Amino acid sequence: MVVISAYTPSVIAQTPTPDVNFEEEEIEIIVIDEILNQPVYAPFRREATVRDSTRPVYVINREQIEAQGARTVQEALKYLPGILSDGTAGGQLGALSSQFIRGSNSAQVLILLDGRPINDVGFFGGFDLSEFTTDNIERIELLPGGGSTLYGSDAIGGVINIITRAPSDQPEVTVRAAAGSFGLNEQAIQTRGRSGGIGWTVGYTRTEAENDFPFEIDRINLEDDRENADVLYNNLNFKLEGQLGDRNTLTFSALYLTKDFGVAGGVPIPDSIGEFNSLTPQARQYTDEVLLDLTREL
Repeated sequence: MVVISAYTPSVIAQTPTPDVNFEEEEIEIIVIDEILNQPVYAPFRREATVRDSTRPVYVINREQIEAQGARTVQEALKYLPGILSDGTAGGQLGALSSQFIRGSNSAQVLILLDGRPINDVGFFGGFDLSEFTTDNIERIELLPGGGSTLYGSDAIGGVINIITRAPSDQPEVTVRAAAGSFGLNEQAIQTRGRSGGIGWTVGYTRTEAENDFPFEIDRINLEDDRENADVLYNNLNFKLEGQLGDRNTLTFSALYLTKDFGVAGGVPIPDSIGEFNSLTPQARQYTDEVLLDLTREL
């Protein structure tokens, strides 16, 4: 707790005079050290804390991800100011993510994974954050505004840094399953720990949803369910960390991301005899990403 002393005038007058009395009033400001001391990488290109940053930086930690029930990185970013993570493709599970930060487009936002850039040239310079499920995510950092001084022209709009979970001091296993409306079902298992000088993190997440939302068009007296908008995720993560000495660590990370997503078309329309013809194509989007990293810290 920080206590700041302030002086408040007890007499209001149009012309101040030396005789005006002041009384001291204590203003209490509670500063939560846990927030200010959160680790953050993006503003410095090295490990530091939020307290050290001279620029605005938002951190979504593991506790917040679980509290809001975010299944993907795209969903976790949804409640931060200044960013439109849903883009123009809609907000349903599996929809393409576009990172619009303060008027910038996706190609101008740098995406980092554990501090390494992963922007995809094939996606107009951006990266589809709807591919990332959150079971293996420790925290997400958002640095809004230009970051070209540290990261070059790819960071004109800002920087998003995704930090994966590290091996824990004590072995642990987490199993999660969920089911919901519109055909949602999820299964996930994560294990991490240390034994001697070896640390590990291994996990698998499967997420599926039908996304068959109902809709109505009163003008043509039509009620139906949307078709061909389902999504299936399969994410596999692996991290192996070895202590080669007191100040020497070798880490190998592998992340395999797949997403099979149906592209819903237009709604059915009546033809000349009143029959409804579906305009829903059977188009599919399938993406897979293999991200590998080998790091030696001295």
